[in-house]
Amino acid sequence: MKKTLIPLLILLLCLLKTTNAQDITNQEKNKNKETKVEVFRDRLMIDLFHTFWLKSPIAINNKKFNPGFNIALMWDFKHTNKGPISFGLGLGVTYNTQFTDALLKLDTASQVMKYYILPEKNDYFKYKLNRISYVSCNIPLELRYRHANGFKFTLGARLGLIAELSQRYKGDDYAGSNTQLNYKTLEFHNKQKFNFDIYVRCGWKFISVYYSYQVNKMFEIEKGPLISPMSLGLTITLF
Repeated sequence: MKKTLIPLLILLLCLLKTTNAQDITNQEKNKNKETKVEVFRDRLMIDLFHTFWLKSPIAINNKKFNPGFNIALMWDFKHTNKGPISFGLGLGVTYNTQFTDALLKLDTASQVMKYYILPEKNDYFKYKLNRISYVSCNIPLELRYRHANGFKFTLGARLGLIAELSQRYKGDDYAGSNTQLNYKTLEFHNKQKFNFDIYVRCGWKFISVYYSYQVNKMFEIEKGPLISPMSLGLTITLF
């Protein structure tokens, strides 16, 4: 009997040691998982996109590419280290452009902002640049989903203050004189003070497809064209 118990006791002790060793190893693995640094936490977002100017008058000709960008510095609030859901809050700047064959000016009789189409380019009239720039400083708020394999999806909204709406023109005088014009104007009346955008990102690790739409119009109702920017492009996440 004693001869049988002694080997059993030795076997149990070996099993206990093995179990304890496995528990320690598992604990160390769990600690490593918990302390593992997530590189792409979407703290610095850079969106590069093309802007479609919705509800622009049919008569004007928008150019094929209207580049813009959005830069946002974000804080990522995660409920638990293991959870895929988090919230993003931060500060950002958005820049949109519209290259077109029309000038956006105030109609003095009606006090309404309108597009005025430039003369067609020919041997007597040429211009090198006609660009409308639209800049806003904003506060983005995001609901984020990140899977362990790197897939991520973001639904966001941002409230912005319109910092600048300007037009840059360089070319022949459209009034008909032989002088060359080269100027930038900030004289835009009836523009909105704030903008509200909704946007979506879908991607993997450091790169995503980006889409945004401005809900409110750029100008006050019945005091300007009912245009609003819609953008499509790519997002790069540095860290």
